[in-house]
Amino acid sequence: MPNVIWITGLSASGKTTLAKSITKSLKDKGMSVVMLDGDVLRECLDVQKQNSREERKKLAFTYSRLAQMLSLQGVTVVVGTIALFKEIHLWNRENISGYYEIFLNVPIEELRKRDPKGIYKRYFNGEIKDVAGLDISVDYPDNPHLKIDFTRDKTPDVVSKIALDSFNEYNVNG
Repeated sequence: MPNVIWITGLSASGKTTLAKSITKSLKDKGMSVVMLDGDVLRECLDVQKQNSREERKKLAFTYSRLAQMLSLQGVTVVVGTIALFKEIHLWNRENISGYYEIFLNVPIEELRKRDPKGIYKRYFNGEIKDVAGLDISVDYPDNPHLKIDFTRDKTPDVVSKIALDSFNEYNVNG
């Protein structure tokens, strides 16, 4: 059965790392899988920076519809995107068969340490604005299928194992 695994969290929370790991694991099992990454999607869709909450929400709906379309064609889709909007979470649950949501809950202090794109540094230096979770409000999922809270002992491999075990359990019992 095709699925959509939706990985959400703030910038630098590990969405892309987890999405790549899950995608590889599922492909290694012979599944037809495609990974959709928010940064890559913006580039492919030639979308200029979406600043406001409403612009970001509109783009997130595009990602949702794309994931839905692919899953309806028999492909398992792994999505890594911020898209922290209650409307997106609700729409996905109501419209995507086999939807499975993972929320990576990482505190701002840790995100600032990671900061691979320099987003938090530039924000706190006053160089940029419109950063999700800082000056753009976000809606953390009320009931993700899996919420992974950050702790130092949760390496990317550990997080990937937790996510895959939970996803497999969900598919067996869900």
